[in-house]
Amino acid sequence: MSPYTIETDEGRRLLHIIMRGYWDQPTFNAFAHEYEKALMHMHRTGGLELALVDGREFAVQARDISEQFRALIVRHKPWLAKRTATVIPSHLNKLQAERAGSEIAARYFIDMEEACAWLFGGDTPKGTSTPA
Repeated sequence: MSPYTIETDEGRRLLHIIMRGYWDQPTFNAFAHEYEKALMHMHRTGGLELALVDGREFAVQARDISEQFRALIVRHKPWLAKRTATVIPSHLNKLQAERAGSEIAARYFIDMEEACAWLFGGDTPKGTSTPA
C-alpha cells in the first residue's frame, strides 16, 4: 500500500490526502512533489477551499521530516485550503500536526465522521471512507 494518496475534486474545490506509515526522505520528497502539483492544479482550476487529511495510519514522524512538512506548508500558504480537517490517531500525532501546520486554518479530529461534519456541514464526500 502506498504511503500516501493525493486526490483533487475541482467541483468541490477539495484536496483529499491520505497519509500512512513512517516516512523516509525519498517518500517525503515524492509526496512534496505530488502535493505541489495538486495545489497548482487546483489553483489553475478555480482554487482550493477545503482539505481533508486522513492521517489515521500516519506515524509520528522524525523531527526533520516534521520540519520539512512545516516548510512545505509555509512555502505554499497562498494556495492552501481555507479550511482543513485533519484526522489523526493520537494526541502525540495531534501535537506534531499542530506544530507543522500552524500556518493553516485547521482542526484536528480522531473521528472521520466528525471531521467531515465540520468540513462539509454534514455531507461526507464521495469516495471518503469513514471508520466501520
